[in-house]
Amino acid sequence: MDRSDVAATEDVPNAGRQAQRDTLRIAVGAMISPEKTREYYNDLLGLIAGRLERRAVFVQRKTYAEVSAAVERREVDVALVCSGPYVAGKATFGMELLVVPVAYGQTVYHSYILAHRDSPISSFAEMRGKRFAFTDPQSNTGCLVPRYMLARRNETPNGFFGDHYYTHSHDNSIRAVAEGMADGAAVDSLIWEYLHATDPACTERTKIVEQSPPYGIPPVVVHPELDPELKRRLRQVFLTLHEDPEALNALRQLHIDRFAPGDDAMYDSVREMQRWLAQTGSEKP
Repeated sequence: MDRSDVAATEDVPNAGRQAQRDTLRIAVGAMISPEKTREYYNDLLGLIAGRLERRAVFVQRKTYAEVSAAVERREVDVALVCSGPYVAGKATFGMELLVVPVAYGQTVYHSYILAHRDSPISSFAEMRGKRFAFTDPQSNTGCLVPRYMLARRNETPNGFFGDHYYTHSHDNSIRAVAEGMADGAAVDSLIWEYLHATDPACTERTKIVEQSPPYGIPPVVVHPELDPELKRRLRQVFLTLHEDPEALNALRQLHIDRFAPGDDAMYDSVREMQRWLAQTGSEKP
């Protein structure tokens, strides 16, 4: 299936019944900017829909919360989301883990704390009074982790940083540090490593000053009440994609080895951070 078979990015709040049977509505969390998300995922999503003999409708939203809401309202059939929104969605409406990607041989990722390559900053602690870029309020690596790091030091974003703001994607945060719009940022390690391998113009102007412990990798999710047969077929398609040469090439372009069954317990450390922050009353940035 070529790129022309993937429908243009569009909002699909309430597709008719026939349209729902003929299409596969797929959302990808805004972990990277919309144009890059579409560029990177077009071929893979088209192949997945083609395996199901459906037309791919690529649904994009600006924030993680909007993607989660689209899953909850069943405006999409399947979504790739960040770990933080998965944990929140699981708690609020039973968001269901379908499969997880295996990247670099692992099903974990990290938060990278970045500074500019030429900056004297060599640790997160040295960012006091500096300007810091968060990604999205629900991002695990781009928001929850640095908030947790501060809270463990009895600090808050407002009290610690001179200024802070949201970029709404990890590539935007990387660019903010590279171009001097922020002194530091917290980003998804998978995205930094991917961009460093494929388009290093920005990453080469940054340096990793700290790396978090590992967390469960961003999963592929569905609504718990998705048609069981479609759910079964979707899971089977994801788990066997790497067996097809064309699909394997699309996966390699994304630096994904394959997809594997996931385990909800993979995300317990994310839940623990959220629980700890809630119990301590730590502010949101």
